Amino acid sequence: MHKTFVRFFFLIVFLVVAPASGQTVYGQSPDSLKVLPEDEFAVIPALSASAILRQADMKRSPWSDFTMLADLVYQKRGERTTERFRVFVHEHTKSLVSYLEPDKQRGNMLLMVGDNLWYYVNKTSRPMRITPIQKLSGGASYGDITRLNWSGDYRSELVGQDSVDFSDASWDCWVLQLQALSSSATYHSIVLSVEKNTFVPRKAVVYLRSGKKMKTLFFTQYQIIGGKMMNTRIDFIDHLSADSQSSMIFSKISLKTLPDRYFLKTSLPSLYGEVVY
Repeated sequence: MHKTFVRFFFLIVFLVVAPASGQTVYGQSPDSLKVLPEDEFAVIPALSASAILRQADMKRSPWSDFTMLADLVYQKRGERTTERFRVFVHEHTKSLVSYLEPDKQRGNMLLMVGDNLWYYVNKTSRPMRITPIQKLSGGASYGDITRLNWSGDYRSELVGQDSVDFSDASWDCWVLQLQALSSSATYHSIVLSVEKNTFVPRKAVVYLRSGKKMKTLFFTQYQIIGGKMMNTRIDFIDHLSADSQSSMIFSKISLKTLPDRYFLKTSLPSLYGEVVY
């Protein structure tokens, strides 16, 4: 009876002195306990790498469905060259890209659905399977324009923090190590720097399966569109091509619900009049 009363007494004392609702306790021993208010919890790295990565994805593809123009600018035989594409994104993970310029490629298309990427040549009957890492033009791969999120393709780990410098700007960032979950991911591994205060992607260093550094991407421009922040420029440094530089610039972004048939492989030969403009 006496022992039961003592246990009950200490239970009551514990409940009375326990932290109030809305606070989080960290630590494994009384000396290491630290009580933090909820508003500080949001910036604790233990928030999880996957949560940081999802926030970064939303800066690249903020809406489920939208369209935009993409201009890829690079040097070819010493001359400035621009290729233009129209991008259609559906349900975040599906994309259709139509070639607009140069004229000789106008009407060609890329279709990304799940782990599958097809290249369709205008006025032919059947699209061909390609891989996202294959070169589009300049320093860009097909996956750089058809796949605008990382969360579904990579396992993430928070490995540190760093300062990213580009031109006259500098950002304090969390550093994530991304490892491909399947061979359909654009890159085998990525070291991604995400700005601490905004969760904006700032830099991605991508590696081949061999471990060799392939290229560096800087996410240099953002715009507020429809009340959401979106990345509108990526600058590439191609380490496999004498550190040549190129840029992908997104513009004329339009929010619209897109028909499912745009994202069917069998529909590609009939879509020219609807997606090439």
